[in-house]
Amino acid sequence: MSDAEVAGVRETVAGRSSREPLTREQLFELVWTEPMLRIGERFRVSSSYMARVCTDLRVPRPPRGYWAQREFGKAPTERPSLPPARPGDTTVWTPGSALTSMRPQVVRASPGVPSARRLHKLADDRHELLVGVKPHFLKTRKSEVGLLRPFKRLLVDIVTSEKQLDVVLGAANDLFLALEAKGHRVTFAPPNSGMRRAAFDEREAPDKNRYHDAMWSPDRITVVYVGGVPIGLTLFETTEVVEVMYVDGTYIPVSELSPIQVRRYQGPRYWKTQQSRVSGRFCLQAYCPHWGVGWTKQWQAASDKQISSLVPELIKELEATAPILANQVAEAQARAEAQRREWEEESRRRREEQERARQAKLRQEAKNDLLTAIEAWDRARRVQEWLARVEREAHDLPEADRQQVLSRLEQARALVGGADALDLLKRWKAPGERQ
Repeated sequence: MSDAEVAGVRETVAGRSSREPLTREQLFELVWTEPMLRIGERFRVSSSYMARVCTDLRVPRPPRGYWAQREFGKAPTERPSLPPARPGDTTVWTPGSALTSMRPQVVRASPGVPSARRLHKLADDRHELLVGVKPHFLKTRKSEVGLLRPFKRLLVDIVTSEKQLDVVLGAANDLFLALEAKGHRVTFAPPNSGMRRAAFDEREAPDKNRYHDAMWSPDRITVVYVGGVPIGLTLFETTEVVEVMYVDGTYIPVSELSPIQVRRYQGPRYWKTQQSRVSGRFCLQAYCPHWGVGWTKQWQAASDKQISSLVPELIKELEATAPILANQVAEAQARAEAQRREWEEESRRRREEQERARQAKLRQEAKNDLLTAIEAWDRARRVQEWLARVEREAHDLPEADRQQVLSRLEQARALVGGADALDLLKRWKAPGERQ
């Protein structure tokens, strides 16, 4: 950034609210302008939390002792450049929002542009999405078919049995590292990105009339960015229908019983039926996570070695499909935008029609109220005129009769009251005064 741009960022950040979104560029300039403790006080969080925000947005921050060196006049560490954002990276932080990083780690700038493989390949040769995930997969709900249903939802999109968990994690690691070696980043979809997970059927022989358990699904899908185009990935173990035997309250696959057990489990307490069980075979599904594009592709594999052998074909397929998906997503977004504009126009017309109908109703109500007030005044006026005439004619009556008539007139006036035209008009509401 130029000196003018830096000054502009500093002025913008200094005058912003503690709840306004902060871009990577603004955060980078901020952390190299003042200590993390002071920044945390501004946003009402701790300095360690601000360090996690920097990790989340991949913003390099000063090393320990940097501000002490500046205070005592020593030459501090030279400020690195801000690394460019990768596909799928979080680029804006809103104070109060949840962080998306999986573990705290400092993003340090290094000379040159690091390869995608080196960015993600860790010391134990595990992709970052797969480090330490096994215990989380093993904390699971019960499943009749044998597929794990872990309680944790922020996990890589893998559906498998406990027996095949190590195999599937290894196959996924080989796949992810191979993709990143080609420069295709594998990560979780950004939060609130609107990306959806494509449905799939784990049964090798689907039967729509047969019940099957709901499977585990992640909170955020696993995606690979091929040329900037996100493609969802799901690796799952398939299930098959096998013969099972009911033994002491549970169903056991007959293939797992010894000949002695088969001979022993006889009689009405034991019976055989067919149920779905994990097969030990795998399927890798790639799909477009955009709602408007329904592309999916599956690769079947009998073992983890076969999955590894399919990796070159898969990468080639994804690289060839990504430009096509980009065009389809652009077309879908254009259609969605057109539908949105059409919906907004229809909503506007509907609101205008409703407003016209409301105004017409208010005008009619005001007119009716006004006519009612005029009729009430006219009726009261005619009553008063009649009473006045009776009073005049009563003067010609004998005294006794005249007093009797005047007494009745007083009672009549008290009963019918008067009609003040000005008061009626003041209490009347015009159309614009009505809600």
